[in-house]
Amino acid sequence: MAGFRFRLQKLLNLKQQLEDKAKNELGLAMKAHELEKRKLALLDAGIVRISDDFRQACSGTIRPERIQAIRTWLEVQKTARGQQLDAVKKSGENVDKVRVKLVAAMQEKKILANLRDKEFEKFLKQEAHNEQKLTDELVSYRESVKITAEGMEGQ
Repeated sequence: MAGFRFRLQKLLNLKQQLEDKAKNELGLAMKAHELEKRKLALLDAGIVRISDDFRQACSGTIRPERIQAIRTWLEVQKTARGQQLDAVKKSGENVDKVRVKLVAAMQEKKILANLRDKEFEKFLKQEAHNEQKLTDELVSYRESVKITAEGMEGQ
């Protein structure tokens, strides 16, 4: 029995490598996206804390310079939050882009894997057919030898 050799195995291996690379890229993109979301959450928590400080500064003894400093810092934090929202959006778009790339790589590999499986099934059928043919020839040969041997005994 000859061994099965898929003629596009090198291409299938390449597609597998591309899929693995895309999986790694997706993992990195998702980590980066999570990091950006954590930064946004920290900024949000800081804004809440600063807003509480602002409310406290506006009640009780009012010190205009403290209120102005807190308000300025709050505006800086809100600006930073807007920039961080943009960063979160961009990292999310990057995750989506890499995910599309991964899906495409997986589909291309799957097509080749299915082709390999079909060719392997064909190969197995052909091998079974060849084996059956060989068995039939062997049985036929044995029968002819047996008949010839019986004919020689009868003479």
